[in-house]
Amino acid sequence: MIDQTLRTVTLRDLWRQFLPLSVSDITMAASDPLITTTLARLPHPTVNLAAIGVAKAITIFFESPVIMLLHASNALAPTAESRLALRRFMLLACAVITIAMGVISLPWVFDGFARTILGLETSLIGPARQALLFLLLWPAVIGWRRYHQGLLIRYGQARAMARAGMTRIGIVGLILVLASFCDLSGVQVAGMALICGVMGESIFVTIAAHGSGATKPPEQLFRADLPRDLRGVWKFYWPLANSMLVVWGGRAVLLAIIARSMDASLALAAWPAAWGLTLVVANATRMVQQVVIKNRGIAADRLLMRFALSLGLAYAIFLVVVGATPAGILIIRAFVGQNDALVASIQPVILTCASAPLFVSLQNAAQGFLIGDGKTGRINVATWIGTVTLLCTALVAIRAGLPGATAAAIAMTTALLCETCFLALLAKLWRLRLGRSDAQAASSPVP
Repeated sequence: MIDQTLRTVTLRDLWRQFLPLSVSDITMAASDPLITTTLARLPHPTVNLAAIGVAKAITIFFESPVIMLLHASNALAPTAESRLALRRFMLLACAVITIAMGVISLPWVFDGFARTILGLETSLIGPARQALLFLLLWPAVIGWRRYHQGLLIRYGQARAMARAGMTRIGIVGLILVLASFCDLSGVQVAGMALICGVMGESIFVTIAAHGSGATKPPEQLFRADLPRDLRGVWKFYWPLANSMLVVWGGRAVLLAIIARSMDASLALAAWPAAWGLTLVVANATRMVQQVVIKNRGIAADRLLMRFALSLGLAYAIFLVVVGATPAGILIIRAFVGQNDALVASIQPVILTCASAPLFVSLQNAAQGFLIGDGKTGRINVATWIGTVTLLCTALVAIRAGLPGATAAAIAMTTALLCETCFLALLAKLWRLRLGRSDAQAASSPVP
């Protein structure tokens, strides 16, 4: 229940909290379009774009277990014991994931995986593995960064995250410019830009967290409702990690489905490029989840949902403009150069995915309600529903003869819609149940 004495948060306050956090996610996603734009102007653009797309999909699958460390760090930061336990968990998880990614990067392992599971053409296997080697430390760096980002959010230092994101974009841009003067392949240019950018951001976030005092142990030693050891953290965190494994595992499998489409080579280049551009906009809404978690009990649930809806609609309208107007075509051409085949493949994908920012915003708001109430297991169920919908829809669309990138766009939009509706229903039912419990407790006679 909301403390009536604290009902002072307005929609304007929520936007003020959100915008610095949003900058962090926008800059994180913006590196992909920068790299796509560069590779589209280098030799062999289709092969390089496809290879980077495959490597990123595999890397993000390995990264997925540590993505939710930001949310866990935000939620578990209030006590010294829970924070220390989460830090130990983060270090252990990063070490295990790096070893696992190193194994799959071995030549004979990757060759078999790429041929039999992903169904890649022979010409893509070498460049994709080379890109994967550049990104070997990516998951560990992301895990470390997101742990410290959660502390910054908890202690009101969101602007530091925005500055760190700008640092990342600056590093990526600098490397892309410098690499244009060197005799490097597109995969080498992209790999160096990606890993150096995220490392620079992680260093900035770490320095900011220590400098602001966010890493100092809080005065409160423990709380009964928060985990105090590795076992407790695992119980709290596993549903969140599992949901990300399912999401990004499904998106890696999606590439294997696209690789079996009638225009596989073009589709493997067009889909990552189009989805990367879409994510720059859609990812701008993801931090609504952190705003919801932070303001539970302070702002009314209806206000938080109105904020998420207004945010998602604003960004969805922008994508419609990009996908359906002459000015939008100019943006796409600036993005991928004068490659008419790529432009023709990307435009319908962006238009089909125009609703993605709205669904992502509402999805993350509903997740914020459930995480705030400690109901992380329900998020995992919704994730499974979305991923199964994604893959089944993609298979049907590919077998119907649709172009690979268009089939992926239809599947992604359908999956986001199903998952968002299910999460919203779960959050609503839980709040109704919690409200009834509070009403019963209030009406019970005091002994």
